[in-house]
Amino acid sequence: MLQELVKVKQGWAFCSSQMVAEKFGKRHRDMIVKIEKLISDFDEINKPKRERTFTPLNFQLSEGKHRGQKYKIYLMDRRSFSLLVMRFTGKKALEWQAKFNDAFYQMERRILAFELNQQSDQWLTQRVQGKLARKSETDTIKNFVEYATGQGSTKAQWYYKHLTNACYKCLQLIQHKQPKLRETLDLLELHQLMMAEIVAERSLKKWMNEKEHYKAIFVLVKQDLECFANSLILPQKIKSLEEKF
Repeated sequence: MLQELVKVKQGWAFCSSQMVAEKFGKRHRDMIVKIEKLISDFDEINKPKRERTFTPLNFQLSEGKHRGQKYKIYLMDRRSFSLLVMRFTGKKALEWQAKFNDAFYQMERRILAFELNQQSDQWLTQRVQGKLARKSETDTIKNFVEYATGQGSTKAQWYYKHLTNACYKCLQLIQHKQPKLRETLDLLELHQLMMAEIVAERSLKKWMNEKEHYKAIFVLVKQDLECFANSLILPQKIKSLEEKF
């Protein structure tokens, strides 16, 4: 998944030298040598020469640990990554260059979406309402976990995750599920997710009241969520209609 290639921390999208070495089929210690040579070369050409100056590279030195031994790791942004891997050739290198760049693009879009959302009073109001709906849903899931356990389930605690994923999946959000996903959703997506969680909560209550078996309830809740999603005009459906006409 693209989230494995590029991470986000404090609004900064980056990948690690270790991940780059692994995907490009290089030894990590050789990758470190290439990075430090690139830094050295770039510093050399970036020395003041009349009007010739370039934005510095952004490689941040970190460390990993293996069997008690510490080793260097470099973290890099999209520009530094691109300058590093542009020296790698071949079809496999081109494939991973494209995958890393797509991952950077997605993460940078999420950072921008998060920043814009925090500036929108309408979005913040919807987020508060969504938190209340989510809290109510998780309270009901807790009751369902107890209900399933009472019927003999030994893994009922997983229904928190399974039912959350069912809500994401019905809205076609599961492919980019990540920590703090809700903070990067737009206003419409956030509202639809809140409504999906209300549907899931009501469905759980309904089928538990009717004394259905817990395994059947999970299937029935997913069906109710699919019916809800089919009632929406999702962006993917709009695109499909546009292609037909």
